[in-house]
Amino acid sequence: MAIKDYGKMLRSIIANVNNYIGSQVEKYGIKQGQYEYFLLIYSSPGINQLELARLKNVGKASVTKALKILEDDGFIKRVTDENDRRNILCFITEKGEAIVEDLINVKRNAEEDLFKGFDEEDKDIFYNYLSLFHKNSIALTSGITHILEEE
Repeated sequence: MAIKDYGKMLRSIIANVNNYIGSQVEKYGIKQGQYEYFLLIYSSPGINQLELARLKNVGKASVTKALKILEDDGFIKRVTDENDRRNILCFITEKGEAIVEDLINVKRNAEEDLFKGFDEEDKDIFYNYLSLFHKNSIALTSGITHILEEE
């Protein structure tokens, strides 16, 4: 019986999708990683950097680096929260608004291509399995997090 390498398949899918997205957004000077932050900020105007780090499951330094590039290129602006000066809020600029539809279409096109051959029931079943898979992956790391907090 052949061993099924789920990890290899998942990494390959992620790499393929990231390569596709990167190729589609590079004309705007945006990299794939920045693209994800851009869409999160667009969908949640005023989101703070800590929430972005939590949603992407990355460190604050990674968020800061990606946001600086987007800000320097004029796609987003970061504003200090008047109620809590430690809190930095993120917004899409006019320049960012001008490319939002194109960037959303990149995501839409990728999803349409990925789901070729799936009917709606297949998509629902896949989503349910993927949700369970995600939940189980979080459980995998809960022990690691606990160990790291004790050190």
